[in-house]
Amino acid sequence: MIFATFWVTSAVAQDYDIYVIDAPNFGQPPWQILKFDKNGENPEVFITENLGWPHDMVFLEERNTVLVSNFNNGNITRYNAETGAFIDVFTSDIVAPTRMKIGDDGLLYVIQANGSSRVKRFLLNGVSLGDFTSVGLSRGLGLDWDSAGNLYVGSYDGQLVAQFDVNGIDQGNFVNNNLTGPTNIWFEDSGDLLVSDYDAGAVRRFNSAGVYQGDFIQGLSQVEGVDFLPNGNILLGNGGTDSVRMYTPGGVYIEDIIPSQAGGLMQPNAVIVRQLAGDFLINAGLNDAWYNPATNGQGFLVAVFPDIKQMFVAWFTYDTERPPDDVTANLGEPGHRWLTAQGPYEGDTASLTINLTQGGVFDSAQPPITTDSYGTMTIEFAGCKAGLVTYQITSPEVSGVIPIERTTPDNVALCEVLATPES
Repeated sequence: MIFATFWVTSAVAQDYDIYVIDAPNFGQPPWQILKFDKNGENPEVFITENLGWPHDMVFLEERNTVLVSNFNNGNITRYNAETGAFIDVFTSDIVAPTRMKIGDDGLLYVIQANGSSRVKRFLLNGVSLGDFTSVGLSRGLGLDWDSAGNLYVGSYDGQLVAQFDVNGIDQGNFVNNNLTGPTNIWFEDSGDLLVSDYDAGAVRRFNSAGVYQGDFIQGLSQVEGVDFLPNGNILLGNGGTDSVRMYTPGGVYIEDIIPSQAGGLMQPNAVIVRQLAGDFLINAGLNDAWYNPATNGQGFLVAVFPDIKQMFVAWFTYDTERPPDDVTANLGEPGHRWLTAQGPYEGDTASLTINLTQGGVFDSAQPPITTDSYGTMTIEFAGCKAGLVTYQITSPEVSGVIPIERTTPDNVALCEVLATPES
């Protein structure tokens, strides 16, 4: 593989805004969605139109839209991501939608609190794919995945967290004790599950087996809504003080980043951190061969799939040590190595899982190959001509940063057209 040489620019850091869904009367209006800057200041009313007890927001950056789930009217509504202006109803094929998240498969997962009370899936254009989970949970208010891809759903009424496998099949209760009113749930990198308990005024910790480990954060009141800043700090809605509190990744209180009743805030029930990527968004114009001139002869093939917001990368490289001179290969060179990586992207950054595929024979279906997780990779693009790869491989323990640039400029013009959000 031969790579040419082009100029590479440095990647830029992301900025962010903080959005808070405010439901002071719960099931009765008025409701509003407030927007704050990264310091929790300069509040403005972002959305008030066509809300029906809103519970969550998901930004679709490449479409320049934001989705809002509305418990009362059974609609997920769509708005302009910059102005908050109402566009249309994304879907009404759902009953009492609460929390929403985009999975690694690029699909939107939404909890139904009533009706079948099952988690539903949607394409990002609003087409329903039906129920995902095999059973329902009354008033689900939290969902997340573990590192193996199993889905977990917290039930406020049931005072539990249930587990579903990668196909949505019920695996029973993961946690059914030490909870009185669970809302948001999320997994730490350690594998521990953290659960916001609205009625207990605490965030509770459970290990990877679902065993209670004690309280992670105490002294809360009506805790609902969680998100994370780029530095790892945790934001929690605290209804008892009409504020949003900030904690370190270790659970130490820092400050009320959004003070009591700032901007008219009365009852936060969702907190959303929107990272801003400036004028650049990952797009299909990045599909190309990329490399680092310092390691000419190695490189990456990047494939972007905008409809599902996924990126696939093939990494062509060499072993960490040269094999002995007497080692030969029937095909290729003994030191050649290749890896693949796949995962979601948002804004200018892709977060990928590195995979190692091995065990096969050239152009043969036998023996069958195996593919295993081999580490993680992020790619942050500074624009259409340059990016920064950060990798961490697990075995051997190898990590580093690689600046990359295109091998040819042919797709730059297309990338620049696609890199700006639609108006």
